[in-house]
Amino acid sequence: MHTISLQKLKIINEVIECENAMKAASRLKISPSTISYTIKSLKEKLGTDIFIRTRFGLKPNDTALALQARYRELNALNTSRKEYFIATYSLIELLLTESIQSRDDSTLFHFITMDASEEERLSKLKQREVDIDIGGKLPDDVALVSKKFLQSDMKILVSENHSTIDDNFTLSDWRNNSHLRWRRDLGSITSMIDGMDTENELIINREISWESPNLLTMAYLCSRGDSVMIVPDVFIGALQKIFPLKPFPLPNELNLKFECYIHHHRSLKVELDDIDLKFM
Repeated sequence: MHTISLQKLKIINEVIECENAMKAASRLKISPSTISYTIKSLKEKLGTDIFIRTRFGLKPNDTALALQARYRELNALNTSRKEYFIATYSLIELLLTESIQSRDDSTLFHFITMDASEEERLSKLKQREVDIDIGGKLPDDVALVSKKFLQSDMKILVSENHSTIDDNFTLSDWRNNSHLRWRRDLGSITSMIDGMDTENELIINREISWESPNLLTMAYLCSRGDSVMIVPDVFIGALQKIFPLKPFPLPNELNLKFECYIHHHRSLKVELDDIDLKFM
């Protein structure tokens, strides 16, 4: 069975009920182009049309009615809940978990894997497939709100059982150890780390032993061997609860700062103000 987001199922349900894309868009407070995009993307995903255009409006076929039934089934499980889809990095999800678990309301948060490219992230926010995106700053867009979310120094992280590094981390340690590199797409990480100069020989001449978009995977590898990694200080406390790791300040020759932003569609502003995003 194809995996289809609840937002898309909700859009299909609304179009069926309204029999008109413009009315459905108005009720959902989204653009008509989002309706068209959703119908087109589902047609491509499922390999079949889901609506029949008539002079009386859009008529659902059996596929659309099956999607509506799936939406109603899923929605019935959470009738009293507000739902938000959040795309972010694994460690930010980890940091948010404690705050979310302590909430005493019925809001349901779905965490989904963040797309690598800025273009894909922008598209999903604008098409309302993602409610909240927390990551590197996206290009300005009139449809979106963008605010700084986290700012942190960067530090070196090494295994507590590292074979040569004990109580200090030196420039020689930086040069003589292999590195684990957090990498998503070209430029996506450097855009979040102020000072990550790709012309700096300390950055470009590192021996890279492994790279991954998943910071938890990188932390696991770091704890199990002698490779080192740079990581935002804000994540270190959570990682040390899971893995035997120890942090050190960067060598004086490097001055790196981490910044990430929270983004959401402008139409969600009042609704998100109600849940008070400061809890995150």
